[in-house]
Order: sequence, then structure tokens, then C-alpha cells
Amino acid sequence: MQTKRLRFSSKLALVATLSTLTLIGTAACSPSGVDTGDNTKGDGTVFELDGNGRPILSDDYSVQAQKAATEQVDTTKFKKDPPYKIAAVVQGPTNGWGTTFDAVMRDAFEKSGKVADLSYVPWEFATENQVKGVDDAVAAGVDAILLTSLSRAGLVASVERAKAAGIPVITCLAGVSTDAYTAEVSRDIPQMGFATADYLAKKLNGKGNVVMLHGIAGADAAEFWKSGALDAFSQYPGIKVVAQQNADWSAAKVVDVMRTIIAQQPQIDAVWVGGLEMGPPLIDVFEEAGLPVPLIAGTNPTNGFLRIAIEKKLDFYVAPFPAAAAQECVSTVLDVLDGKTVQKYTDVIDVMDGVKPFGQDEAKQHYLPQFNDDFIGPKVTDDSVYFNAGFKK
Repeated sequence: MQTKRLRFSSKLALVATLSTLTLIGTAACSPSGVDTGDNTKGDGTVFELDGNGRPILSDDYSVQAQKAATEQVDTTKFKKDPPYKIAAVVQGPTNGWGTTFDAVMRDAFEKSGKVADLSYVPWEFATENQVKGVDDAVAAGVDAILLTSLSRAGLVASVERAKAAGIPVITCLAGVSTDAYTAEVSRDIPQMGFATADYLAKKLNGKGNVVMLHGIAGADAAEFWKSGALDAFSQYPGIKVVAQQNADWSAAKVVDVMRTIIAQQPQIDAVWVGGLEMGPPLIDVFEEAGLPVPLIAGTNPTNGFLRIAIEKKLDFYVAPFPAAAAQECVSTVLDVLDGKTVQKYTDVIDVMDGVKPFGQDEAKQHYLPQFNDDFIGPKVTDDSVYFNAGFKK
């Protein structure tokens, strides 16, 4: 399989802009609701449950996913004989998650034996790189595009151009705000925020001071994890969100942010984290201050976070954001090109093992000691694939 790596200049100014931190006071974000055990919110509304027992949320992502989950797509018009020419417009190896994703994706394409030409375009934190990547793929006449979008809104026009050109777009773990894509394989991002925040609030018996740490402001994962968590907290009048900050999924920024928050807040009962690559430095700051590490809940646990949580016997609850779902995405790309009917939206929690939220009691089942701290589970292929990607301990 021939791989073409297309890279574009990094837009560091965008990263700097998105890295601005904003401290939000208690009065601005304190939830107002009551936990009655039936998802009743304090304003009198109720979170209706779907067929899987999950709350039906009203953010843009959830509304689109709920509709698409009921649809099937006839892909016979895309049926072609292999070998295929594929464009992968994805995050790139900017962290452990992106490196894990790439390793699994490449492995799945290679093992299929059906892909002769893989054009690889990492986003490098700039939506315009992805726009150019999709447009170049359309101009090159690829058979399909696998897209992990940086911006749901920013990739709409490009995906619509691909559709007009007759090229299927399969979005993987980050979608677009249009129905022009062929199929989406993802994890319900707002639900991850909701489930972990709801557990946290229940564990505190509906009362306590909570700090929230978010990723890059404006990044879809950060914003939808946040919205789901705040929906959950809205049920509990006794939960006080005493501080929120964007720490940009950066260990260094977590340290600075949490030192300031700890100095300002005399009582922190729990921390909710939208991206647990920020977990290890968070733990370090509490220990540096001579304070017990409080309950931690959040999304996307790394192998390093699990190692530390097991060693220190920390109380936590996490929802995996599985980079390994790249394997399911590749399978969907190949199904589309084989003309098989596919779901418009698939939540990988329903088709993959190791994706459901879990806590300390199940931590040892998810921690994989043969891999280093940057690895993101679950494991779906041979250890050698991950070792070759740099995850050997």
C-alpha cells in the first residue's frame, strides 16, 4: 500500500487564540436543578431516555446524532472493485490519542488488502488544512474520504463538495454539521460528559464544590463534553461549579490553572475533566499542595492516568473516547465501497468492547502494562502495531 503524506504549515496563531483561559465564577455557572432519580431537572423538564436508557440531550450534536441513528444508507452507487484510493483527513499524531488512532487506522487499511493508495492529511490544529485536504482529495478523484474533523461547522462546505462529486465521506470520531456525509462512526461526545458528571454528582450525594477543566476552547470535543456535563449538573442544586477553565489538554497549563484554583478555593470536593491526558498533572498539583486528591470524573482516560489511579487507589469514573474506533471507521469505509447498506450514525459503545464508562473497580481490566503512559485503549490489534507506533513501555 502506497502512502502519501500531505502536510501543510501549522497555524500556531490559532492555537494561541484557542488557548486563552477564562475563569468563570460560581454565580455564572452554578447548576440549578434537583435530582429526583428520574432525570428531572430543576426547571421542571425531564431528560427523556432513548431506547438504550440514555438521556436525550438537546445540543446540536445530539440532535443530529439522534436523527442519523435511525437512518440506513444505501451505498450501491459507491460500489467499486478494489484496490481503492483513499484520503484520510484526520487529527495526526499530535498526542497519544492521535498516534493510537493512526496506528490502528493504517493497520486496518493494510490488513484489508484493498487499499493501494492512502493519502494522509493531518490537521495540525488548523481547519483550513482539512478543508484543503478534502478539496485536494476531491480533485484527485479518490474513492472515499475518511474524515476526523477539527470543526463541525468548518468542514461543511468541503464535505458537500465531496458529495456533489460523488465521493463518499465517512466521518470518524468527529463529524460535520451537515447531512452530506455518508456515514458517521463515533462516540456520543455529549453523552460522555453527561454520564461522568452525573456519576460525580451522585457520588457526592448531590452536594459539593466541583472544578471543571476543559480542552481547547472552540474544539468540538471540548465543547460537547462540557455541554453534556453541565446538562448533568443542572439536575443537582447542591452541586456548585466553583471554577471552569480551558487547560488546552496541556500538562503545563493544567499545573498553572490548578495551582491558581487551589489557592482560591478552600474546598474542592471533585474535579470533572474533559480529557484525562490532563489527569496526571492534576493529581500532581493536589499532592504538591499537600491535599488529598478528590474524586475525579471525566473523559478519555490515558494509560498513564489509569496507572496512577490504580497505584494511588484514587476514586474516579471515566468514559473512554476510543482512538481504536478507527478500526470500525475503516470497516465502514470498506463496506461503503462494497455497496453494503450502512448506518448513517453508529455509536461505537454499541459495537466495541472496552468503551463503556468505568471506575476504580474495573481499572485493572483497562490498564495495559505493556504500553507506556501515552497509549489510549482499548486494544484492538496486535501489540506489535502499538509498539511500532512508539507505545512500548
